[in-house]
Amino acid sequence: MREDSFEVTRFHETVFSRSDGEYFCDQRSPQNRTAAEIPSSREAAPHGGAEKWHPVREPTWTRGVWHPPTSARISTTMPIYRLAHDAFYLLPDTSFSKHGIKERSDLQRLLRANIAVVAPDVLVIAEEFAEWEDSKRRIDLLGVDRAANLVVIELKRDDGGHMELQAIRYAAMVSTMTFTRAVEVFQSFLDNSGATHDAQRTLLEFLEWNEPREDDFAREVRIVLVSADFSKELTTAVLWLNDAGLNIQCVRLKPYDSGQDVLIDAQKIIPLPEASDYQEKLRNKTLEGRVGSKIVIGTDTGYWFMNVGENNAGRSWEDCRKYGFMTAGGGKRYSDAVKGLKVGDKFFAYLSGHGYVGLGEVIAEAVPLKDFKPTGQGKLLPELPLNSKLDRERNDDPEQWDLCAAVKWIRTVDRNDAVLMNRARMGTINRIRQADLVVELLKHFAPPTA
Repeated sequence: MREDSFEVTRFHETVFSRSDGEYFCDQRSPQNRTAAEIPSSREAAPHGGAEKWHPVREPTWTRGVWHPPTSARISTTMPIYRLAHDAFYLLPDTSFSKHGIKERSDLQRLLRANIAVVAPDVLVIAEEFAEWEDSKRRIDLLGVDRAANLVVIELKRDDGGHMELQAIRYAAMVSTMTFTRAVEVFQSFLDNSGATHDAQRTLLEFLEWNEPREDDFAREVRIVLVSADFSKELTTAVLWLNDAGLNIQCVRLKPYDSGQDVLIDAQKIIPLPEASDYQEKLRNKTLEGRVGSKIVIGTDTGYWFMNVGENNAGRSWEDCRKYGFMTAGGGKRYSDAVKGLKVGDKFFAYLSGHGYVGLGEVIAEAVPLKDFKPTGQGKLLPELPLNSKLDRERNDDPEQWDLCAAVKWIRTVDRNDAVLMNRARMGTINRIRQADLVVELLKHFAPPTA
């Protein structure tokens, strides 16, 4: 099957959906009927009698099956009818697999180019995204919405299974993504797609930003689950998780067979469209009430995490502690991250293999290491006695050099007294969004009281 065997076409023909049992029709495609077979008045089809296409409002036999006019027959999915001159034609539901429609090469490919079908106002920045070590898992589609939130989109062709658990893992893995890193990921996606757009310009235009705003990027990670069917267990779990503060949507793509085409009924079932605004307000109110008493996923605590990066050449916790600075570099991604630190920002310093070793406050924004003069010193850092051996060649290269931000240490400890080694954050520098972690760290590093 060729990759372009299927395409998305918006259905303009008038279609009616009813779930109240009022209309009952034969499920054979109208293309297979002749005009003579369509009755001009209501006529019940007796058991075993000829099949007739006709609308009915009374109890009747259709295709030899008794259909009572009651709402007791409401299905979990809305039936789709095709409106003809004098009848409603019920379209039989079908499955993607029955029509040879594959999950990745068909549905995912089409949604990638038509993401508004399941997630309006979202820009796709990556497909099959995976950036973490020791994991073979990949996000089907990764996007950004108009509010600069990341959007994890997971797709299952016929049955959702346990996709909510998988998506939560993915959301946690990308939760620390910066704007700078998102641009890199998006540019790679565009290049692989053969597009010639500039990723940063495209993303800024989509967000309607004049310049990058790291502080406002990825404050939340939304999840969109897409499947032809969702189990009761999955929807129950999603409702509970949303009540706990997550933002998960379920979009059902139900295929129907028109006889010539496969029609898709795309319905957001969680949250229901009529209740979306109310549920969003309720969710925000719930989160506000939980701040300070429970873990609030995705909420900025006002503190940063920063890795000392000692395993890289020319860095030492003892030097950072003695001369009052933190450093990062070795590539644009890392140097841009340390540039994001502003005067007054507070951070917890983490030493890999040991744990958290200090709480500090930025007192001057980052400059190249070779130009950095520590507070109270008459010489530049490279000219001072250091515990580490600087890589001077690398620090002369603007693409690779380290940047140093001057800090005032509030409290520090020796490496052997580091705490909470297993509570590290991913990446070099990122915001801490776990209130309980900050509470624990402040027990160790809060300034002493008089």
